[in-house]
Amino acid sequence: MNQKIEIFILTHKKFDEQYDSNLYKPLLNGSCMLDDDYGYIRDDSGENISNLNKYFAEFTGQFWAWKNSDADIIGFCHYRRWFVRNLKFDKLTKKDIINDLSKFDIILPQKRRLNGTVSEVIQDSLKINPDYGVKYEDYLILGETIKDFFPEYYTSFQKVMNSKSAYYNTMFISNKKLADNYFKWLFDIFEKVFDKIDLSKYPKNNKRVFGFFGEILLNVYVLNNNLKIKEHYILFNERKFPVFDVLCRRFPKLVSVETRLVSLLS
Repeated sequence: MNQKIEIFILTHKKFDEQYDSNLYKPLLNGSCMLDDDYGYIRDDSGENISNLNKYFAEFTGQFWAWKNSDADIIGFCHYRRWFVRNLKFDKLTKKDIINDLSKFDIILPQKRRLNGTVSEVIQDSLKINPDYGVKYEDYLILGETIKDFFPEYYTSFQKVMNSKSAYYNTMFISNKKLADNYFKWLFDIFEKVFDKIDLSKYPKNNKRVFGFFGEILLNVYVLNNNLKIKEHYILFNERKFPVFDVLCRRFPKLVSVETRLVSLLS
């Protein structure tokens, strides 16, 4: 229990959720562009890439933690999404985390089942809203970059893109050594892809291409390295019925049921 653990709450604004401040640390993403830091950790201190936040989204915060945290175990949740240990939505404690990581390599959110493969879902979503997400041709660039520079990961990339389930939300908890290895790999890919993509084709309010890439790449890394995974439920505290987020991850067709229910009760 003497291990130092820091779970960073990635946020871009002030939030009111209650948490154990000895364990959870608010980390303000893109703080170099914000007037107030609300007393949170700034991602433009120390070694940082805060100025790239409009492209990297929460990964400017994760980069900061990688380069500046001296914790033995690090992890990430969001101001509106939290790891919980049960359907009472009790947040993970230090004891929970140490116990999990004594048996598993990494803690991830409950896996989300999809109505189609990851690739199909991306393409279908772009048909509905072409200005949200990453253009499909840029996923192909991502794949080719992995094939050229990290060929040992390319088969895993293909498997993830053709899978009908995935881990989303870029949340995880692991020991720092594992996180260091993952982030070195991840940001090497980001650096190589950055100059290959025409970011000017994305709308001003949605250029966070690497935030979307990161969701896919965490899956690739976990799969390729055969990590032992402990899944936990997620509390999505901005959802009218938080339990639906748990259910929809397993039964994606329930999304339409939730939409109708919210409409009836609003």
